[in-house]
Amino acid sequence: MTDVLLAAAAVVLPLVAIVIEHVGNVRITERHHSHHDTYVVPASFTRSIVLSMVFMGVFGLLMGCLCSANVFAASHVTVLAFFDAYLVMSFALWLALCRYRVSTFSDCMVVTPFLGPRVWVAYAEIDRLAWSGLRMESGFRSLDVYVGGRRVVKLRGIVDIEEILMSIDRFDLLPQTT
Repeated sequence: MTDVLLAAAAVVLPLVAIVIEHVGNVRITERHHSHHDTYVVPASFTRSIVLSMVFMGVFGLLMGCLCSANVFAASHVTVLAFFDAYLVMSFALWLALCRYRVSTFSDCMVVTPFLGPRVWVAYAEIDRLAWSGLRMESGFRSLDVYVGGRRVVKLRGIVDIEEILMSIDRFDLLPQTT
Protein backbone atom coordinates (compact mmCIF):
# COMPACT_ATOMS: atom_id res chain seq x y z
CA MET A 1 0.00 0.00 0.00
CA THR A 2 2.84 2.39 0.85
CA ASP A 3 4.46 1.86 -2.53
CA VAL A 4 1.18 2.65 -4.31
CA LEU A 5 0.79 5.92 -2.38
CA LEU A 6 4.39 6.89 -3.11
CA ALA A 7 3.96 6.08 -6.81
CA ALA A 8 0.71 8.06 -6.89
CA ALA A 9 2.47 11.08 -5.35
CA ALA A 10 5.16 10.84 -8.06
CA VAL A 11 2.41 11.14 -10.67
CA VAL A 12 -0.08 13.49 -9.00
CA LEU A 13 2.23 16.31 -7.81
CA PRO A 14 3.83 17.00 -11.22
CA LEU A 15 0.45 16.57 -12.93
CA VAL A 16 -1.24 19.10 -10.64
CA ALA A 17 1.61 21.56 -11.22
CA ILE A 18 1.37 21.10 -15.00
CA VAL A 19 -2.38 21.66 -15.00
CA ILE A 20 -2.20 24.75 -12.79
CA GLU A 21 0.72 26.15 -14.80
CA HIS A 22 -1.10 25.56 -18.09
CA VAL A 23 -4.70 26.36 -17.21
CA GLY A 24 -4.22 28.72 -14.28
CA ASN A 25 -3.91 32.46 -14.31
CA VAL A 26 -1.08 33.44 -16.62
CA ARG A 27 1.53 35.04 -14.39
CA ILE A 28 2.97 37.74 -16.56
CA THR A 29 4.35 41.03 -15.47
CA GLU A 30 1.67 43.66 -16.09
CA ARG A 31 3.22 47.04 -16.79
CA HIS A 32 1.96 50.44 -17.75
CA HIS A 33 -1.64 50.04 -16.70
CA SER A 34 -3.49 53.23 -15.93
CA HIS A 35 -3.63 52.60 -12.17
CA HIS A 36 -1.02 49.92 -11.34
CA ASP A 37 1.83 47.68 -12.44
CA THR A 38 2.30 44.12 -11.18
CA TYR A 39 5.62 42.27 -11.07
CA VAL A 40 5.79 38.48 -10.66
CA VAL A 41 8.38 35.72 -10.81
CA PRO A 42 9.08 34.99 -14.49
CA ALA A 43 6.94 32.17 -15.89
CA SER A 44 10.00 30.61 -17.53
CA PHE A 45 11.48 30.06 -14.06
CA THR A 46 8.35 28.49 -12.58
CA ARG A 47 7.93 26.31 -15.67
CA SER A 48 11.47 25.02 -15.27
CA ILE A 49 10.59 23.90 -11.73
CA VAL A 50 7.52 22.09 -13.08
CA LEU A 51 9.62 20.41 -15.79
CA SER A 52 12.14 19.26 -13.20
CA MET A 53 9.25 17.82 -11.19
CA VAL A 54 8.02 15.89 -14.24
CA PHE A 55 11.51 14.57 -14.94
CA MET A 56 12.11 13.52 -11.33
CA GLY A 57 8.65 11.94 -11.08
CA VAL A 58 9.22 9.82 -14.20
CA PHE A 59 12.78 9.00 -13.18
CA GLY A 60 11.63 8.05 -9.67
CA LEU A 61 8.94 5.74 -11.04
CA LEU A 62 11.46 4.14 -13.41
CA MET A 63 14.01 3.63 -10.65
CA GLY A 64 11.30 2.29 -8.32
CA CYS A 65 10.20 -0.24 -10.95
CA LEU A 66 13.78 -1.32 -11.55
CA CYS A 67 14.34 -1.76 -7.81
CA SER A 68 11.06 -3.67 -7.51
CA ALA A 69 12.25 -6.00 -10.32
CA ASN A 70 15.51 -6.56 -8.37
CA VAL A 71 17.67 -4.90 -11.03
CA PHE A 72 19.07 -2.75 -8.23
CA ALA A 73 19.56 -3.85 -4.64
CA ALA A 74 17.78 -0.84 -3.09
CA SER A 75 14.25 -1.01 -1.73
CA HIS A 76 11.72 0.42 -4.18
CA VAL A 77 9.87 2.08 -1.28
CA THR A 78 13.04 3.90 -0.21
CA VAL A 79 13.74 5.03 -3.78
CA LEU A 80 10.18 6.28 -4.29
CA ALA A 81 10.29 8.06 -0.92
CA PHE A 82 13.52 9.81 -1.94
CA PHE A 83 12.06 11.07 -5.22
CA ASP A 84 8.78 12.01 -3.57
CA ALA A 85 10.66 14.12 -1.02
CA TYR A 86 12.17 16.07 -3.92
CA LEU A 87 8.73 16.44 -5.52
CA VAL A 88 7.06 17.66 -2.34
CA MET A 89 9.77 20.27 -1.72
CA SER A 90 9.75 21.39 -5.37
CA PHE A 91 5.96 21.65 -5.30
CA ALA A 92 6.07 23.80 -2.16
CA LEU A 93 8.77 26.01 -3.71
CA TRP A 94 6.76 26.32 -6.91
CA LEU A 95 3.60 27.30 -5.01
CA ALA A 96 5.47 29.93 -3.01
CA LEU A 97 7.11 31.41 -6.12
CA CYS A 98 3.79 31.53 -7.96
CA ARG A 99 2.27 33.44 -5.06
CA TYR A 100 4.96 36.16 -4.88
CA ARG A 101 4.04 39.48 -6.52
CA VAL A 102 4.65 43.19 -6.14
CA SER A 103 1.94 45.60 -7.28
CA THR A 104 2.87 49.25 -7.53
CA PHE A 105 0.39 52.11 -7.52
CA SER A 106 0.90 55.87 -7.71
CA ASP A 107 1.41 56.33 -3.96
CA CYS A 108 1.90 52.84 -2.50
CA MET A 109 2.79 49.23 -3.25
CA VAL A 110 1.38 45.89 -2.21
CA VAL A 111 3.74 42.96 -1.74
CA THR A 112 2.36 39.44 -1.58
CA PRO A 113 5.24 37.47 -0.01
CA PHE A 114 6.02 33.77 -0.43
CA LEU A 115 4.22 33.10 2.85
CA GLY A 116 2.05 35.32 4.99
CA PRO A 117 -0.33 38.22 4.47
CA ARG A 118 -0.02 41.02 1.95
CA VAL A 119 2.01 44.05 2.99
CA TRP A 120 0.94 47.57 2.02
CA VAL A 121 3.67 50.22 1.95
CA ALA A 122 3.03 53.91 1.29
CA TYR A 123 5.99 55.45 -0.55
CA ALA A 124 5.88 58.58 1.62
CA GLU A 125 6.40 56.48 4.78
CA ILE A 126 9.56 54.71 3.58
CA ASP A 127 12.57 55.65 5.75
CA ARG A 128 15.29 53.68 4.02
CA LEU A 129 16.00 51.20 1.22
CA ALA A 130 18.91 48.77 1.57
CA TRP A 131 20.34 46.14 -0.79
CA SER A 132 20.61 42.64 0.69
CA GLY A 133 21.40 39.08 -0.31
CA LEU A 134 22.96 37.67 -3.45
CA ARG A 135 22.49 38.96 -6.97
CA MET A 136 19.64 37.26 -8.82
CA GLU A 137 19.05 36.40 -12.47
CA SER A 138 17.84 39.95 -13.07
CA GLY A 139 21.26 41.27 -12.01
CA PHE A 140 19.84 42.87 -8.88
CA ARG A 141 19.97 41.85 -5.27
CA SER A 142 16.98 41.93 -2.97
CA LEU A 143 15.87 45.28 -1.59
CA ASP A 144 14.83 45.75 2.03
CA VAL A 145 12.19 48.44 2.63
CA TYR A 146 12.19 50.15 6.05
CA VAL A 147 9.28 52.07 7.56
CA GLY A 148 9.46 53.49 11.06
CA GLY A 149 12.98 52.17 11.56
CA ARG A 150 12.12 48.52 10.92
CA ARG A 151 12.11 46.35 7.82
CA VAL A 152 8.54 45.84 6.68
CA VAL A 153 9.16 43.97 3.44
CA LYS A 154 11.89 42.51 1.28
CA LEU A 155 11.54 42.99 -2.47
CA ARG A 156 13.13 39.86 -3.92
CA GLY A 157 15.62 40.30 -6.74
CA ILE A 158 13.85 37.70 -8.84
CA VAL A 159 11.30 40.35 -9.89
CA ASP A 160 12.14 43.52 -11.84
CA ILE A 161 13.55 45.65 -9.00
CA GLU A 162 14.60 48.44 -11.38
CA GLU A 163 11.02 49.04 -12.55
CA ILE A 164 9.73 48.86 -8.99
CA LEU A 165 12.30 51.48 -7.95
CA MET A 166 11.10 53.70 -10.79
CA SER A 167 7.56 53.44 -9.42
CA ILE A 168 8.65 54.18 -5.85
CA ASP A 169 10.68 57.17 -7.13
CA ARG A 170 12.58 57.54 -3.84
CA PHE A 171 16.17 57.17 -5.03
CA ASP A 172 17.28 59.48 -2.20
CA LEU A 173 16.73 56.53 0.16
CA LEU A 174 19.17 54.17 -1.57
CA PRO A 175 22.62 53.76 -0.03
CA GLN A 176 25.16 56.16 -1.54
CA THR A 177 28.63 54.94 -2.50
CA THR A 178 31.59 57.28 -2.31
